[in-house]
Amino acid sequence: MTATVGAATAWVGTPEGSYVERTTRVWPRPGEPGTYDAVVAERWASLRGVHGGHLVALAVRAVEADAPDRAVRTISATFLRPGAVGPVELEVRAERRGRTVTTATVELRQVGRTVALVRITAVAPVQSADWDDSRPVDLPPVTECVAFRPPPGVLHFEHAEAVLDPAEVPFSESTRARVGGWVRPREVQGIDAAWLAMILDWFPPAPFARRSLPIGGVSVDYSVHLHTTGLELAGGDWLAARFEAERGADGLALEHGRIHTADGAVLAESFHTRWTGG
Repeated sequence: MTATVGAATAWVGTPEGSYVERTTRVWPRPGEPGTYDAVVAERWASLRGVHGGHLVALAVRAVEADAPDRAVRTISATFLRPGAVGPVELEVRAERRGRTVTTATVELRQVGRTVALVRITAVAPVQSADWDDSRPVDLPPVTECVAFRPPPGVLHFEHAEAVLDPAEVPFSESTRARVGGWVRPREVQGIDAAWLAMILDWFPPAPFARRSLPIGGVSVDYSVHLHTTGLELAGGDWLAARFEAERGADGLALEHGRIHTADGAVLAESFHTRWTGG
């Protein structure tokens, strides 16, 4: 996939949903409450195994199915081993269901082995004191960004379109571990909790900006806070994204990411512990 500046996107949503929506569906297992089945499609392959953000999106879907009256707001995932293309079993355990807040753990298993553990907090609608002091992300306009050309065979990049800030791009041996740019779905779909959980892990790892080759970057732990969901983008609209790891030590770096609307409102944030060793 190549994302070119200002390129038109084929907004081809179908009655069955976008490709991302279709491939993040889960099915309840008859006679086993809280257990769901899904299939990881080949087009979610990544540099190593399958895209971790896609696995987290499946966990979000399982909790949404298990607690349909609550909105997913926070996610904390630990990846124990790389996922693989093929069937995946998701077991949702409700650790606590209060009047307002539900805390659940999702265990994702493949071939009898646990691939990831995901803890999710979901909330019921409440009256609250809300505010938004967020500022627009520091990015050049879309027309001044550069085409994103991922390495061959990293198929998960097919599911969104992006252009990157030319000041910090992967494998440029930059003095900062920072990447950013503009992103949008390739098909018509809502910007919901599962999509945001996926897209915050979709961009090239920020530590790659300091390197000349794709060494490290593997996900260890991944947390997401969703400020809002249910956004509908007009055809062609972009979202702004910025990811930065200010320090790396002992083979690990903490990357902070944000997704904004074009006018600056923060939709979601992530904290991502990445392996940076050889």
